[in-house]
Amino acid sequence: MKINLSSFLQGRFNIFMCRMLGWEITFFYMSILGELYFFFNRKEKWKIKNAVKAVFTGRKNRSEIRSITRDVFRGILSHYFEKFFNAYSTTETWKTFFRTHIENQGITSINQALSKGKGVLLITGHLGGVEFIPGYLALNNYPVTIVVKFKTNRLREISNQRANEVSSRFIDPDKTPNIMKAIFENLKENRVVITQCDEIDEWRPCRNNKIDFLGKHIHMDRTINILSKRCKAPIVFGAMHRDSRHRYKFITSSWEEMTKQYQRSMDMSIGEVVLKFMEHYIYKFPEEWYQWKKYPKLDMFAPSDVAAETPLSIPVLEPSLV
Repeated sequence: MKINLSSFLQGRFNIFMCRMLGWEITFFYMSILGELYFFFNRKEKWKIKNAVKAVFTGRKNRSEIRSITRDVFRGILSHYFEKFFNAYSTTETWKTFFRTHIENQGITSINQALSKGKGVLLITGHLGGVEFIPGYLALNNYPVTIVVKFKTNRLREISNQRANEVSSRFIDPDKTPNIMKAIFENLKENRVVITQCDEIDEWRPCRNNKIDFLGKHIHMDRTINILSKRCKAPIVFGAMHRDSRHRYKFITSSWEEMTKQYQRSMDMSIGEVVLKFMEHYIYKFPEEWYQWKKYPKLDMFAPSDVAAETPLSIPVLEPSLV
């Protein structure tokens, strides 16, 4: 069976080496491992390159696309470093890092939503330091539940141990018979439930609802709409923006803020607005999205009667990052 990047990096020897080297050197060690992986997995490398080229052709020149592509590969490896750090650092190192390297912007959106007593559906994506969102919120005394799949049983055990230390919870699809029910139960306890809007492998397309996303005209995933209609919990969008030198900014926007920033929102479903919000971050920070290799899978959701075209100008939201 072909090994993927996540499994390759989380091999026992690599975990041992990272613990021996210390976290600063670990980042460079993982960068070398990443280059080695993509050298032997050129098909995956070209898939990512072609995806970036497809999205930005007509929007950026060749030099800019090459620069974006290099940054995308660095961003992918940064993501796995963050995953490693999150799982394998000591509790004290983990807590100190979160307190000194992450600042928040707009976290009052979560506070105001929790004050309604119906829980909060915090929607994010495979962007930036997303692995740090649950821990950062839990460390700041927010009741957090995250819907997450684990690549290995070892990672599941370590993550559950870390979760117990900060009173957070996981909804593991491999261990939970009814995910929707589990989400609703956690929201009823007035918890912050974190889920992602760009989990392409898990999308359930809606036949009558279409959207332009990253230059492709596709059927919308109906998951977010179903969740929002059934749970009645306030919607908040969150992104852990990765800044320079391992510093991060946790940015949140309430549903009211999202609709104010997009004039077409009155005619759109919650799922559409959230996905357009996500699209904005991808266009603005392409190096922070690590789903590029799954970009071709969007063709599976293209309407059969409409040819996919890449428009030169797509209306996007303008979340403030200042």
